[in-house]
Amino acid sequence: MKKTTNELKSIATEISGQFGYFLNVTEVGKVFGISRESARKLVADIPTAELTGSKKYYLYDILKKVYK
Repeated sequence: MKKTTNELKSIATEISGQFGYFLNVTEVGKVFGISRESARKLVADIPTAELTGSKKYYLYDILKKVYK
């Protein structure tokens, strides 16, 4: 279901209160209620950021993909 930019920002702000703006695969699974394997497939083509030695994904990029 397509969302406007303001709706995406609102959703990102809500989620970031608990997880921050950069999520790992496990956190992506928790946010969307999916398995780690499904989360891994979801973020497969999203660029990563190397933070604290682990791969993290920018929340806004994930939301844009899910709600495009």
